[in-house]
Amino acid sequence: MPLFSSLQNIRKSIVVRSIGIFTFTNFFSKGISFLLIPIFTNPRFLTPADNGFLSIFSSTLIFLVPAITLGMTQSAIADFHKKPKEEFAKGFTTSFAIAAIMTLVLIAVLFLAKDFLNTKYGFPSSFIYLMPALAFLTFSGEQFIVLLRNKNDVKLFAAAGLSETFIEYTLSVILIVVFFYGWIGRVWGIAISLIAVNIFAIIYYVKNKYLLLDISKSQIWEEVKFGIPVLLFQLCVSAINFSDKLLLGAFFVAKKADIGIYSIAFLMGSVVGTMVQSILLYFQPSLYRQLKNDNYTLAIKKDFYRYLKILTLATVIIIVGGFFVYQFLINKIYLTGITYFFIIALSSYIWGISYYFFMFLLFHKQKRKILAQSLISLTTTVLINIVLIKKYFIMGAAWGNLVNTLIFSLLTILFTKNTIKEIFANR
Repeated sequence: MPLFSSLQNIRKSIVVRSIGIFTFTNFFSKGISFLLIPIFTNPRFLTPADNGFLSIFSSTLIFLVPAITLGMTQSAIADFHKKPKEEFAKGFTTSFAIAAIMTLVLIAVLFLAKDFLNTKYGFPSSFIYLMPALAFLTFSGEQFIVLLRNKNDVKLFAAAGLSETFIEYTLSVILIVVFFYGWIGRVWGIAISLIAVNIFAIIYYVKNKYLLLDISKSQIWEEVKFGIPVLLFQLCVSAINFSDKLLLGAFFVAKKADIGIYSIAFLMGSVVGTMVQSILLYFQPSLYRQLKNDNYTLAIKKDFYRYLKILTLATVIIIVGGFFVYQFLINKIYLTGITYFFIIALSSYIWGISYYFFMFLLFHKQKRKILAQSLISLTTTVLINIVLIKKYFIMGAAWGNLVNTLIFSLLTILFTKNTIKEIFANR
């Protein structure tokens, strides 16, 4: 009965009702691929090798996005709660100018590396221009979603998120299942959905005066100073979550089918990570609002325990659901990946807990601590993944993800220990 009573209290909580629409929209937008696994794992439409290539493509794109964003999305989240609208709009506009310049730089870098990318990963020449363009559109789309979330514009947030998802996966399924375009159909679905949401975003920015033709050198320098440490942080996150697949592709070129099995397990396990992001759509702005007040410890402590309860319950449900999918829904060729699924789910859960405390560093823009933690974690992640993947192949990639997440979490505790003591010592 105590467990049932606890679940009832969670269900009736004002907080849970408040985050419901944010969570549903984000979880559906990112979790729909989980529901489409029976189609995307059907060898008639996408072979394990196709999924392996798409995994490498997605991982590369995710690595490129931080190079364009330079932490400006995190800066926008914090500045929205600190600055007046006009000052915020100047920084917001500056972020797009910086991102456009970085996109051109990335095109030049990829052009120089085109032979390597083609030899190692089989990327066609068109990807030299396509991937930086998609990375820019991803950044622009994230800025739009962040703005809606901070404004608590729930209806528009849901409309934008669900529309992008509908376009992406509807088009992908049509191109893959009806026209048998294979992995190319998936890439087209991603590209067209990003273009659609960004057209709407531009109209919104102009209408609400978030784009101002007033870009100063000081504003650019302010964004860059905070952006470099956060860039390293984002690279660190990308390294923990996606460097394993790039290394697998580089070390074991002929084993894309095995990488495909692992990528599906990773996709299913990272649904926990998607849930973390969904829950934080409410808790991150809530935390930042509370940090503006002098007496914030009790409120943040209460919020953290709510966050932990919801995250734990959601993780258990996802793990049970994943086990059911492996046993009854997924093609049996992927069943060998169930162990990887459990490891990745556990890693995502641990990450969700530690990231809550890392947000204190982001809000206060503690650049040195962010830089130090990111450098240490990024270095250890690359080294650990290289060693474990070379020796243990796929299982090394899975264990490497868990070990690297634990290292990042321990570093977070180390760099925020005073804040943690302040919050939890308060009775």
